[in-house]
Amino acid sequence: MNILAFLLGIVGIAAAGTSGGASNTATSTGAVPQGDQTPAMDDMSGMDHDDHDMPMPDMLDMPDMSAEFADITSFGEFHGTSSHTMEHSLHGGRTAITTEAMVSYNALREFLGLNPVDLETVGRWAFDNDLTNNDQPYGEDLSGVGLYYGLQGAKAGWISDEEFDPQLIADIQKLAREDETQQVMDLVETYGHDGYATFLQDQGLVETFMNTLKMEPHYGGWMHGRTHGDLAFADETGTNVATAHDLNHLTVLSHDQSQPFMNDTFDWPQWPALEVPAGDVLDYFQSMVTLGDPRGEGIEFASSQSETEIIMQVLVSELPESTLAVNEDEAEEDLVMMF
Repeated sequence: MNILAFLLGIVGIAAAGTSGGASNTATSTGAVPQGDQTPAMDDMSGMDHDDHDMPMPDMLDMPDMSAEFADITSFGEFHGTSSHTMEHSLHGGRTAITTEAMVSYNALREFLGLNPVDLETVGRWAFDNDLTNNDQPYGEDLSGVGLYYGLQGAKAGWISDEEFDPQLIADIQKLAREDETQQVMDLVETYGHDGYATFLQDQGLVETFMNTLKMEPHYGGWMHGRTHGDLAFADETGTNVATAHDLNHLTVLSHDQSQPFMNDTFDWPQWPALEVPAGDVLDYFQSMVTLGDPRGEGIEFASSQSETEIIMQVLVSELPESTLAVNEDEAEEDLVMMF
């Protein structure tokens, strides 16, 4: 089976799925909400410069949904004062966020032995872990938030723990935006998980990975409008100094794209994030891929799973619910008896 076609089916981004009527339940199809379904946002008094006077989503002038991939603005627009939030403000090779990022995201999960997931699953994880503005999703929030964190996980989750340096994110994004494919893949080979560069090449996903690196995190305004997470992160002394939103700025570059962790509106660093240990930063981005604890151990749990555990995980996810026993012990016995 062609893995690209399989992953596209998982995230539900076929254009045919975007033509139906909208509902209050967010889906991964990119259906555009109808009417004013977005309540007033929760208190955001602690948010930074980009969050004041935040306009509500403008559902007019939606992008053409007949394209192969859906634009994140299909789920809402939250244009504030950040640079590069609108299509006409994308510069230096930056591109819009689309659901193509979920192909890269699920490819990385596949490489780690994890099942593909859809937009809403990632979105629900973000809401459950205090990585969003609001406590509960409204309208198409699960899809948009899921796509944002899928993008961020795919941008940085491929880097090995031993090789991570925030500067690498700036270097590889700039090279991708300059269409330097070979140099990008050389960096993946050198700094990525062992075998991941070969995996991308063998599966025909190099172009998809390149396209994901080009995408601008501020585009569409979701970074500040819906994913301004308050989860706290500590410095070396254990003192909380930054939030998840500060760490999300890892992939935001300076105007000349030479530095990571930037607040590109004013072209200066996102200061609090610089005090968080690099290992904790990488674990945070890796948690977006594993859907684990944002302040946990990154991908360690995934890479340490035995082959049997991975097979059991896949089988449980694919069996109809009616075939499984009520508790986990009985479920495992049922699966053993199948072989």
